[in-house]
Amino acid sequence: MNIGIIGCGAISSQYMVGFDKNKNNVNVVACADLDNAKSELFAKEYNIEHLTVNNLFSNPDIDIIVNLTPPSSHFEISCESLKSGKHVFSEKPVALSIEQGKKLYDLIYKHDRYLFSAPDTTLGPAFTKSQDLILSGKIGEIIGASASFATHGVEGWHPNPSFYYKKGGGPLFDMGPYYLTALFKILGPVSEIISYSQKTFQVRSVDNPEVKYKNIDVDVDTHYLALLKFKSGVVVDFEISFDIWKPYEPKLEFYGTLSSIKFADPNNYDGDVSIFDKNSYRWEKVHSSTNDENNYYRGLGVINMVKSITENNISQDEMLLPFHVLEVMCALETYDGKGRWEKIKPQF
Repeated sequence: MNIGIIGCGAISSQYMVGFDKNKNNVNVVACADLDNAKSELFAKEYNIEHLTVNNLFSNPDIDIIVNLTPPSSHFEISCESLKSGKHVFSEKPVALSIEQGKKLYDLIYKHDRYLFSAPDTTLGPAFTKSQDLILSGKIGEIIGASASFATHGVEGWHPNPSFYYKKGGGPLFDMGPYYLTALFKILGPVSEIISYSQKTFQVRSVDNPEVKYKNIDVDVDTHYLALLKFKSGVVVDFEISFDIWKPYEPKLEFYGTLSSIKFADPNNYDGDVSIFDKNSYRWEKVHSSTNDENNYYRGLGVINMVKSITENNISQDEMLLPFHVLEVMCALETYDGKGRWEKIKPQF
């Protein structure tokens, strides 16, 4: 199927690596960006057509639009893509509010198109191996889990960190989808939450010398602690923060009646997977990456989408998953802070 990319920022090049390795499934024919110079350079580098955003929408040769714009633009670009009769693969988050999510969901059915969304890291070998181990009964019945992402933000290295501290950014909407998607794939939907969040710093100092501005006014909470109760009854502790000084140590662990399993970084497609050995009383590695180039797999979700459409094998669960992620993130974002379990009302 023919692909058109809207949004030619840093991540778009990573997608092109994956697309280049899957030429039998996808054919990238055009790109567009509001920054005309950026899209012209991208088109020249990858020998594809450079179009305006509106011309890309109307191009009859394009089957799927891959939406790689900043989070604040995801909704608008996905809406216009669906209205133009295109299927859509969107970077995460799929939308920034329940209202936006509902409009997208309605457009999917109104125009008989499909919308898939990142993250697609659960299609990688590390998550697949971990899921297979759980399904095999290796750790027994799951009784709990723990998920944690904690760093001190992105302003020390990112070339344009400002949007990370605006609506649609922050650790919840930026990194939350990776962990929530993985949790949902293993445990199913969330039924209730308890949450605490805060905006620790009103202003962030930009340490990257290549960034022209030196300060960022923070508009969103940047530190979350929550309990997620799943319909299965399992309760998971969930921490996600841009406010903590510590080494990068992403955690996604599931605890069973027979053992425990430590997943690879949910932000990556491959990595180390470990099972707790009760005899040696330590983690034993059961899977490691054989490919050091993590971006090899970027775009697996688009490849999976193409195969699902061409084989007429669309999973309703897959279609609903990014919208359930949105439901839970919005509930965490608006939690009233009174320490009670708050039910997740199905919106889609």
